[in-house]
Amino acid sequence: MQVLTIIIPVFLLICIGKILKETHILSDDGIKQIKNMAVNVFLPVMAFDSLIHGSFSSDSIVLILIEIFILFAAFFIGFPLKKFFDKSICDYVPYALTTYEGGLFGWSLIAILVTQKNMFSIITMDSFSGIFVFTIMATGLKMLAGKKMSFKETAISIITNPIIIAVILGFIGNAFQLGTKIDNSQFKGLYTTIINYLIQPLSSLILICIGSGLVLDKNILIKGLKLAFFRYLVQFILCALILFIISKTIGLTPVLKISLLMYMSVPTSFMLSMYATDKKAIEFTSSYLSLQILISLLIFCAISVYSNLNYNF
Repeated sequence: MQVLTIIIPVFLLICIGKILKETHILSDDGIKQIKNMAVNVFLPVMAFDSLIHGSFSSDSIVLILIEIFILFAAFFIGFPLKKFFDKSICDYVPYALTTYEGGLFGWSLIAILVTQKNMFSIITMDSFSGIFVFTIMATGLKMLAGKKMSFKETAISIITNPIIIAVILGFIGNAFQLGTKIDNSQFKGLYTTIINYLIQPLSSLILICIGSGLVLDKNILIKGLKLAFFRYLVQFILCALILFIISKTIGLTPVLKISLLMYMSVPTSFMLSMYATDKKAIEFTSSYLSLQILISLLIFCAISVYSNLNYNF
């Protein structure tokens, strides 16, 4: 029964998002505004709060190096797999196999599984996925779309991104033990209340947006099936490898294990569909991302059951 209290609300909110979109209660502009609010306000707050209260150590450095490894490993594995896809979409394959949509998907599900207070490791790792997205991925996708992105434009897109700013400030705050100082001060109650007001709506809003954007057309979903298969095959191999490495080095805690299993199951960055310009590419990336979301939710259900049977966070 406890597992159902985790799973049912997730699917309910996604269904609500789909219904709101189909009945035109929620417009495309409305969805865009909700996403902007989540990306520019709620997610940065969660990242900052988790980082200043986290414990940064040599283990954190190992996890960051692992994140860099899996990002580039999945990216380069994508190049020889291009031959299995149509010419109009094959160039998107390397970008589709790497990165993780942590902010607009993964963080919410991971927080449900392990609670927000245990998000430090994943947010630390995912910050480098964000850097990869706004540099290599954004530049490559813009080039595929026939655009050029200068070094200046790339730099500006990074330093002005609210989540990146929050991560940097969070690391600085962590270095000065800001979280501990706040918790030991007379302002702890006020700070906690403000943070809760800003973080609590996050999962609900993101899941509603995800539901509103789901493509459920069978013919469209089938087009993304092959690429989804390759992505999850690659991610499964990489996940097994890094879980083994972590268990032999820094130690695999239950929180880290559950977090990594869910993190490496989430879709690639939603930016993939933002730069697709060709009709076939747009349809393909949309079907691919929608299919990944559905698969990720099924994996979330399985991990929820496993976590509930074995751990109590």
